[in-house]
Amino acid sequence: MAVLGISAAAFALATGTGPVSRQAAPAGASTPAAAASIARQLAAGVLPLRGPRRITHADLNAARALAPTTGSLTNPSASPTTGTGPGTGKAPPTTAECRAAYGAPCYSVRQLARAYGVNGAHRAGWTGRGATVVLPIWHSVPEKTLRHDLGVFSAAYGLPKVDLEYRATGPITPMPPPDAPDAPWRYAIAEETVLDASMIHAMAPHARIVAIATPETPTDGGYADILDAVRDYAAAHPGAIVSMSYGTYESDLPTATLTRLNQQLSQIISARKLTVTVSNGDTGNTSGQSTAPNVPWPASSPDVLAVGGTQVDLDDHGRRRSPDTVWGDPHGLGRATGGGLSKVFTRPAFQDRYAHLVGGHRGTSDVAANGSGDSRMIIYSTYNVLQGKINRDGGWWPAAGTSVSAPLWAGVLGLVRQAARQPLGRINPALYGLVAATGTRTGIADVTQGSNAVPGNPGFPAGLKWDVPSGNGTIGNARWLVPALAIAARRTST
Repeated sequence: MAVLGISAAAFALATGTGPVSRQAAPAGASTPAAAASIARQLAAGVLPLRGPRRITHADLNAARALAPTTGSLTNPSASPTTGTGPGTGKAPPTTAECRAAYGAPCYSVRQLARAYGVNGAHRAGWTGRGATVVLPIWHSVPEKTLRHDLGVFSAAYGLPKVDLEYRATGPITPMPPPDAPDAPWRYAIAEETVLDASMIHAMAPHARIVAIATPETPTDGGYADILDAVRDYAAAHPGAIVSMSYGTYESDLPTATLTRLNQQLSQIISARKLTVTVSNGDTGNTSGQSTAPNVPWPASSPDVLAVGGTQVDLDDHGRRRSPDTVWGDPHGLGRATGGGLSKVFTRPAFQDRYAHLVGGHRGTSDVAANGSGDSRMIIYSTYNVLQGKINRDGGWWPAAGTSVSAPLWAGVLGLVRQAARQPLGRINPALYGLVAATGTRTGIADVTQGSNAVPGNPGFPAGLKWDVPSGNGTIGNARWLVPALAIAARRTST
């Protein structure tokens, strides 16, 4: 996103200067760095769901100060809805309207499906039929709202009706009104669920999407509920793909806790042959609270596919105008794809050939997909907090971050699951082996430009073949990738 018209006070907030602590603050507690990071994310179209504290109304106010004040995403040719934010309008905004509002484009899933060759995979018959993608998340969004929002999204882009199953694993409190203290946090979770489901449905339109709403008990950082929900569902439905667009930075939980959580996750994956995709963070090689190197878990787990972010440059028809680049930080506001070296988990065997880059550490990312604030994706959501505009009126919003990237890959893996005709299990051994053997002929596009540097942290540059911020690369042509990865997965599924 091109940041326009930032005042001196807003710039001071955006830079987040001053000493910060790497310890997690209590829920609701505030630190200057935490407030700055959350505000920057919201202004850039990124939903910050985990971290040292929850989103507050003060964060929304700060985000509005950072967001551009010119332009609107309301489609002028459409009759307005009852909403009042920049996402209002019955029709999705065009790429040109996004440029006018933000000085940067946003794209439809139609454009991205063309760019990624997903349309070709669909024409070949790989639409995700028979695959299941699970979205476990705290509180989620009301089932009626999720069905409505996905219905509006699908109708606008010519997608079939979503095959949706909705579950709740415990008591979920009703959604609060916009002025309630917990509304920003709950609305962000609701919007995240809609974002994830929309990206999956666009890539794998005939896959079943299972949204699981869990409570949020404090046990093990809240992840005990998530793991319990995944374990219970997978016991009766093995072979599913699980998409997680959230994480907790390694510095914010004790090493013993992270190790225990990962052991539990690994056991579930092994027992039920799950495939797990995880967002890799949106603050470069930092937590957003400190410039110290940091990576999030579960993305740092050797058992998951850690998905970084790229920036795409497309024309109105979805053709690439230039090669994809690493989602970097050209505006100096600390927003870039995650990617770094774990301090908790050691190098897995599938990264042995890259020991010169990662040493003895688990390196993330494994792959990447669009996630840049300068190439956002359009979604329809009833609940919204992006741009600091909180409402429940419904509208079209451009979203960014690796919360976009991970479900895109989950959807593509739904196509691979259909083609393989068996569970994929841990996909990294197959993916790394395939790319090493055949390179870009797999349909993976190597990302060789850009870095995830942010102020105070040099991050990692892109390069030929595997690199830290983009992993093995992005989706170049799914028509080739789907059958190739399906064959590799049948050989190596674990």
